[in-house]
Amino acid sequence: MSGALEVEDLHVRFRTRSGPIHAVNGASFAVAPGEIVGLVGESGCGKSVTARAITRLEEPGEITAGSIRFDGDDLTAADDRTLRRLRGRELAMVFQDPSTTLNPAYPIGEQIAEALRVRRDPDRQPFVRELAAGMSSRLRSRRTRSTVLELLETVGIARPEARIDDYPHQFSGGMRQRVMLAIALARRPSLLIADEPTTALDTTTQAAILDRLAELNDEYGTGMLVISHDLGVVSELCDRIVVMYDGVVVEQGPTERLRSNPAHPYTKALLGCLPHRFEPGTRLPTVEGTPPDGSAPPDGCAFADRCPFATEGCHDTSQPVVSVGDDHTVRCSVPGAREASLESLRAKPEPAGDARDFSRTRRGSTDEPRPDEPVVELEGVTKTFRQSESLVDRLLGRGAEDGRTAVRDLSLELRAGETVGLVGESGCGKSTLAQLIAGLETPTAGTVRLRGERVGDVNSRTAAQRSDVGFVFQNPGTSLDPKRTVAESIADPLSEAGWKRSRRRERVTDLLSLVDLPLEYADRYPGQLSGGQRQRVAIARALALDPAVLVLDEPTAALDVSTQARILNLLADLQDALGFASLFVSHDLDVVRHVADRIAVMYLGRLVEVGPATRVFSQPTHPYTHALLDAIPGDRGETDRALGSAEPPDPASPPDGCSFHSRCPIARPDCSRTEPALESIDGVRSRCLYATAWSPDDRNGRSSERTDVDETRSNYDRR
Repeated sequence: MSGALEVEDLHVRFRTRSGPIHAVNGASFAVAPGEIVGLVGESGCGKSVTARAITRLEEPGEITAGSIRFDGDDLTAADDRTLRRLRGRELAMVFQDPSTTLNPAYPIGEQIAEALRVRRDPDRQPFVRELAAGMSSRLRSRRTRSTVLELLETVGIARPEARIDDYPHQFSGGMRQRVMLAIALARRPSLLIADEPTTALDTTTQAAILDRLAELNDEYGTGMLVISHDLGVVSELCDRIVVMYDGVVVEQGPTERLRSNPAHPYTKALLGCLPHRFEPGTRLPTVEGTPPDGSAPPDGCAFADRCPFATEGCHDTSQPVVSVGDDHTVRCSVPGAREASLESLRAKPEPAGDARDFSRTRRGSTDEPRPDEPVVELEGVTKTFRQSESLVDRLLGRGAEDGRTAVRDLSLELRAGETVGLVGESGCGKSTLAQLIAGLETPTAGTVRLRGERVGDVNSRTAAQRSDVGFVFQNPGTSLDPKRTVAESIADPLSEAGWKRSRRRERVTDLLSLVDLPLEYADRYPGQLSGGQRQRVAIARALALDPAVLVLDEPTAALDVSTQARILNLLADLQDALGFASLFVSHDLDVVRHVADRIAVMYLGRLVEVGPATRVFSQPTHPYTHALLDAIPGDRGETDRALGSAEPPDPASPPDGCSFHSRCPIARPDCSRTEPALESIDGVRSRCLYATAWSPDDRNGRSSERTDVDETRSNYDRR
């Protein structure tokens, strides 16, 4: 298996009604056989376009110059037959948004089996046409079904034999991403291109996926191009890092050297935006200035307008590529910029803005809750989704006993001005809980109250109650109508609320400014935006009616570190000015640590730990919380590897006793018989029979109080 990739002076352009968009402007880099290379940069810098250009999937993008060589073949000149062969057997890609890539009409097992078929015969007719013609399913072959089950198990799908016939909508966002990885691995490629492969994944699943990718690299010599805005992910997995800005590679080199001694001001500024470098609640630095908008590239350095070390020559003259070490190059001719320390190049925090200028006046003070009253209350809420086989069964109420319970007897409060961080693995019920608050789902049991009043789904709520909850969905690619412009999407809730056209237009202009999108983006469509830009549009839409409660489901998952910092600063400004309650659902524990006042940890539909953020992150009382923290990229001990390899229980049939006992490193026999209650322990509520024993004196899971617990954990680690 070889798989050498060489990209030389690549240019990609898009034609639009408002003029050409220059997405890639001379990118050059290589991926050696068996090497793992990380491609990083801000949203819109050309990372995803470069990846799609390599596989010749970027339409209607046009490669205007440069070459892409893979195993000696120039892909820019390859015919369709050659491209089909390479895509089927040598090149595989995991896309950024699995919800728009997986076919909703077919079970995931069929879609993985299709990848196996394509590898065997890349020239046969497409999958959809074959099934539409009534031909037999790929899964009727025992050998194929067995291989698909192995692939599902490889990527961490629990009980694959029970999920192989499920459809994409029955999986969480993280589980859909794992299905996409299984489809890619089915081809046994020599080069795997992964576009944000861990964006939708929780820390333990992310750790397991990173371990699996590393194993594939070691075992089969699979080369990888990993595109990510998460510098922790690329630092842990990749041999080299390539940094892109405005479609040009500005720095590349070995991972450790680039992380410890970056040479380009842009790389240093990105590293300076990472939230874990700063105290929780403080304003985060950002890369000053405005990111490129796809217009024609300048004659000089594209970063000059944002660089504190820029000289006159930087604006007028193309910058040379300079070697600054073994296999470490930088596109910068200013010695002072290359030699400056990370601290000196770190962008200063943005000044706090006046969010009141962008918000309508709230209703009278009589509608505001008293300080001691929660804005949102959930009491004993349970949500079970029916698994009926037909519409008739649903109408008759049959099939409930076979349903999946996503939320189990859960109680939680959100107070004005407070941010509650909701964390847990994919499929634990976080998004369902968020949708219950917003009225997008109705509880099977229990009560949801908004401002003290019991509320049902969104259709039964008053107009005032609907406008009181703003929602940012996990995947902006599916929540934004592809046929609506950015302005139309943002203005949609304003139109529903009866705002006049002139007032809507003014509000849209203010909201675009709030989320750092140029005004000309108002006429663009979601398909013309990067993933991060689409997320900013979704946030602007959620803020349109100045909600009392803001529910954010993975609001920064698709954002680069600089844009993430801007969004987090923006949300902090708005919350300080308006005092809304916020539920912040995220897999990124570094981000949650920075923004949250309280943390709620969820596992199999239940809260297992709730408490002040500083206390939960520094002294977790539940072993599951401890495992999540250990799995943060770049800060991993042994707990995450044991947990990542243990199969999560099926949510449809959780284990007796403590639901976590089958994966718990300190589990004892009575944990499988007794279900613990959520009890208060030194200001933190914890659902663990041995929470007082789980007081680790470090991040490796050693208990400082019980030797028998240590022994139990050691036995678990040896399994």
